[in-house]
Amino acid sequence: FCVQKRKAQFFCGIIRAIKYRVGDNMIKRIIFDIDGTLITGINFYPVVLRTLQRYGINDVSKAQTFINNIKQYENTYGYYAKNEYLSFFSEKLGVHLDDDFLNYFFDELKTAVPPDNRRLYEILASLKGYELVLLSNYFEESQRNRLRTMGINDFFTGYHGEKRVKPHIESYLSAAGPYKPSECLIIGDDKELDIDIPSRLGFNTLYVNADGDIKHINDLSLEMIKRIDKQCDKKEEQDR
Repeated sequence: FCVQKRKAQFFCGIIRAIKYRVGDNMIKRIIFDIDGTLITGINFYPVVLRTLQRYGINDVSKAQTFINNIKQYENTYGYYAKNEYLSFFSEKLGVHLDDDFLNYFFDELKTAVPPDNRRLYEILASLKGYELVLLSNYFEESQRNRLRTMGINDFFTGYHGEKRVKPHIESYLSAAGPYKPSECLIIGDDKELDIDIPSRLGFNTLYVNADGDIKHINDLSLEMIKRIDKQCDKKEEQDR
């Protein structure tokens, strides 16, 4: 029995060495949240205010009303769709909003990004051995516009969270794609949505917060991802 165990350990070691030599990581896909994670330090109030003014609405109180009802929209619908979105906020603001409002809003949001993204670009470029995708509760068109402004959009092969928002389980499984949750790493700043819920589903997570794993996305590194990758490999070995 001891001989068989030693042989098994020997062959596991060989397989593990080969796996890392050919770059077959345990972590296949890294799933990034956007606001608060990739994009930080943004005050949306002036963005909403400028949009309303371009649309001809000068009541400044409606900007805060709009922001206060974003979470209620997500709780009510669980997805983002333009008709429902415009209808919902028309009712909340007491005005009629049409496609022009959304076009103005998307245009204003393009510049709602940090001014210097060179460090983040370098980090994402270093992760070329992993598949990078996005999981964000908003319209893909608008979020992609913002990432283009930052010069980082092309790093991400997929977008999730528009058709089904967090915290719905479908949003996380959609982001995982063909991979098991244990083969994915979710990076985000929301303790419940990006860490607690996906952890219960079997995802690996990295908390971006002053009290988290890293304080800022610019603290992320390839070496950190590799350490998580090795931890996943050891865990899989123990579970065998």
